[in-house]
Amino acid sequence: MKLSKIIFGISVLLLLMYSAVLLMEYPSVPETIPIHYSAEGADGFGNKIFLWLGVAVNALLLVFIGWIIWLPQKMFSKNDDYLETSPEKAIKNRQIFLSVVLVIITLIFCGLSLKEIIP
Repeated sequence: MKLSKIIFGISVLLLLMYSAVLLMEYPSVPETIPIHYSAEGADGFGNKIFLWLGVAVNALLLVFIGWIIWLPQKMFSKNDDYLETSPEKAIKNRQIFLSVVLVIITLIFCGLSLKEIIP
């Protein structure tokens, strides 16, 4: 199996685990939660439904970038303008890069609201 798809799977697994934790802890989350922070602390508040907005945005990014990873022939041209030795190696490197970016994005999205979920 390709390394990029394994790394992509880690992003999906992280999002599913975060969603499961959110689903289990959602009833105990206060109705009003901080949704914006500044240097002085929380300065914007909203309903706890905003926690699901992060899940939705993260899922959309996973679908969009996942489409690029799983169907690279539609997104990357096979010409000789790459710095790598072959177009296949260039596409593989870009797939791995996008997969790692997705893991980082998922960790950021999950980490930002985790403190609101787990007391």
